[in-house]
Amino acid sequence: MSAAGNPSDLRLVPGQADALERVYRSDTWRAADLGVSAARGRAMVSFAGLGPPWLKDVAKAWARQRLNLGHAFNTVRAAVLAFKRSSAYLASYEPSLSGPGQLGRATLERYLAWTAREPLSQGTKALSKVFLRALLEENRRYGWAPGVPADAVIYHDEVSSRRTHLPRFLPEEVMAQIEPDPNLARLRPDYRHLVVLLAGTGLRSGDALALPLGPVVADSSGWPCLRFHAHKVRSEHVVPLSEKAARAVADQQRLVEETWPLGSPWLFPSPFRPEVPMAYGTFLKVFATWQELIGLHDKDGQPVHASPHQLRHSLGTRLLNAGLPQPVVQEILCHESPLMTNVYARFLGSTLREQLQRYWATRVDIEGRLLGFDPGSPTAGAEWLKHNLSRAADTLPNGYCGRPPQQDCPHPSACLTCPDFQTTVQFLPVHRRQAEETAKLAEAAESAGHERLADNHRRALANLEKIISALEATERDEPPGA
Repeated sequence: MSAAGNPSDLRLVPGQADALERVYRSDTWRAADLGVSAARGRAMVSFAGLGPPWLKDVAKAWARQRLNLGHAFNTVRAAVLAFKRSSAYLASYEPSLSGPGQLGRATLERYLAWTAREPLSQGTKALSKVFLRALLEENRRYGWAPGVPADAVIYHDEVSSRRTHLPRFLPEEVMAQIEPDPNLARLRPDYRHLVVLLAGTGLRSGDALALPLGPVVADSSGWPCLRFHAHKVRSEHVVPLSEKAARAVADQQRLVEETWPLGSPWLFPSPFRPEVPMAYGTFLKVFATWQELIGLHDKDGQPVHASPHQLRHSLGTRLLNAGLPQPVVQEILCHESPLMTNVYARFLGSTLREQLQRYWATRVDIEGRLLGFDPGSPTAGAEWLKHNLSRAADTLPNGYCGRPPQQDCPHPSACLTCPDFQTTVQFLPVHRRQAEETAKLAEAAESAGHERLADNHRRALANLEKIISALEATERDEPPGA
């Protein structure tokens, strides 16, 4: 064997695994170094100042485990801040605590009493206890610090219960100042498009600012839907757009292409660097200045300050007031409720979705054409939402309007000639009666010499005949009891 092939000459070469371990051992973690995503401006966490040393080691082990389980990097950031508050308490009030074996129930009770007296918000106090409780529970499972006593427990009822807060929606008289085009025109185009999108979709600002340049997909009827990643719940969603919001997205795409001929990956790029998205802080300042410019005020004429997030609350409140079921609003706003997730999933999967699939399988347009639908398509959920939006706001005596309720109707009295009109078998009796009445109206208009009116009636009658024929065929094919 040659010298090169002698096993004794082999040496281990440090690789990526060694580099990753060095990052985890360090006191500063950067999301990019760990290969995880993070929100802009929140991509670094520091363990410096967290002590004693054994607690820092346990905190790092816990944080690493959370990232391995797919939790958001920002969760780790929030947890480390909570651990530092616990560390500060130990350094100031429990200096004799030298090892994990002394962290018993008595120490934790003193810590809880100290936390209750601190001038912190209720949310901050709750997080301080929630994360320490989680760390202690995980340590019992994984044994990072095996000397921690078995009675080192923070019980569930010792953590502040969730308080129910009223939504911070904006009164309609305030929204009536934010939404009109003359006021929006006083914003620079990119900020104007962003405000319209936030008000029309209820997106969180961070999710909107992270949109790629091409976020729109069409559902089975050709309606534009927004595809985006909801960072808070770490999942992708598709929601229907109103025509105004869809137009704002299209206008913004053209603006980006004109402003940055070499391209930008973002729908809302930074005004100075197209390779990065617009900073939330920048938008927040512009939004506040604009409110002063238009003199935003309440019903008593007093100045009002609105946050971008309140546009989200306002949309949710409007949708609930319009009669939409709460699960539909939760889906539109990408809410995640631990208490309702399982029931909500079963409800949508077994009841509403099945009913809607029957509707999808039998609906026809004004030409009598069966409208196809692929339940496995990426826009299936968005189309389900659009249907519920339409059913709540625009149920007609002879069918449904296929437009979301945020969209004004250009055909208020001409549904039978409107391309957005959809109908199903259950409305067949209505269509038959309407066809008889329309035929009589056409004859009467023609006898009176009103040719234009007669043409309108004949056009509606032709569509009715197509609809009736298609629905009768569908009715024959539909299984009993469907």
